[in-house]
Amino acid sequence: MPWFRCLIEGENFPGSMIGKTAPVGFYTTRWVSASSPEEAEIVALEALRLEPNLQIDDAEKTTNAKICFTEIDEVDGPDPDIGAGAGFAWFVMGS
Repeated sequence: MPWFRCLIEGENFPGSMIGKTAPVGFYTTRWVSASSPEEAEIVALEALRLEPNLQIDDAEKTTNAKICFTEIDEVDGPDPDIGAGAGFAWFVMGS
């Protein structure tokens, strides 16, 4: 099955996720095995929903948080130095 590199951006998440008071966003990359770019988006999104770093207490959830896939490219496989992707580059919204 083909591999896809998914470049993902999140916006308007609670700042408390990283110790900030203002809303925050993030950039992350995930490599997934899927039969099409559309399936890759679904697989990557489901994996993000399970990410411990993105778990939010119900009382802190915002109605305008969103995740966008900025690129989905077919590749030979995950980067051997970092595996299938992990981590986030966080930023304060409006900075």
